[in-house]
Amino acid sequence: MICPSCESSAVVNDEFRREKICTRCGLVLMERREDLRPEWRTEPGEDSGRADVTSGLVITQHDMGLGSRIGRIRDLSPSWRAKLRRLRKWHRRSRAPTYQEKSLRRALIDIDKLCEGLDLPKSVQAEASFLYRKARENDLTSGRNTWSFLATLVFVVSRIRGIPRTEKEVVHALMARSGLDEREAFRALRRIRKVISAELDLKVSRARPEEYLDRFVSKLDLPRETAAMARQICFSLPNDFKKKKAASLLAASSIYVASKRAGFDLKIRELASTLGVGVSSTSRTGKRIRELLEAHGE
Repeated sequence: MICPSCESSAVVNDEFRREKICTRCGLVLMERREDLRPEWRTEPGEDSGRADVTSGLVITQHDMGLGSRIGRIRDLSPSWRAKLRRLRKWHRRSRAPTYQEKSLRRALIDIDKLCEGLDLPKSVQAEASFLYRKARENDLTSGRNTWSFLATLVFVVSRIRGIPRTEKEVVHALMARSGLDEREAFRALRRIRKVISAELDLKVSRARPEEYLDRFVSKLDLPRETAAMARQICFSLPNDFKKKKAASLLAASSIYVASKRAGFDLKIRELASTLGVGVSSTSRTGKRIRELLEAHGE
């Protein structure tokens, strides 16, 4: 940083006062910056200790993580336990007093459940929570099934972040919680995805089969060499062919072809059942992949 007064670069950062100061002319360039890091506190006669007051705002909580929580202690009498239980109940209610806050809190908890069920990282949960808040502000959630909307957000964010889950995986997670049948769940997912992409200006690219390979191979309990061979098969396929097939189906078919080449006795029905793809579709796609590889001398 350059001092605007004396044009010196001798600017130091005073962490205690949270200021930037020019050591040449003494000008204070930035005063009292907001510090969201954990607080560091030193008591007289004690070592420096970390008081973890806050690590920043928590987008996955309805109050952004600013609310307090009542702790738990084991060694309490039954009467005190009952008192604390009632206190926690009223404390929870007071954290979300209005209907809007209650519904937001419920939705963010449901996003957490969906991400946990689909084995997605916290970063996906955080981004889906942010987009849900944005969708509420734009009045996109009104008149739509909440579980369908949340599942679609999680599906879109995981696709954008390159850790996609198949439509079938997300639909099954949605069916388990919403009571929708498979056909209704698929239709809701695709319909809401179009709305979200258009209204929130999200660029959702087509999933690549390579993004599914490692997870699929792990599900089938096959060695890593199979994933490497399947990846090589995917790379060698013509783009025109890959555009016509679903990425998850191409990944499953490539793994099937790779396992046969490596000498593994992988049954196609076992593969289809584990990965959630059709038996006949996998068989036809695998046959076509072998034909394309043979045509290229591979």
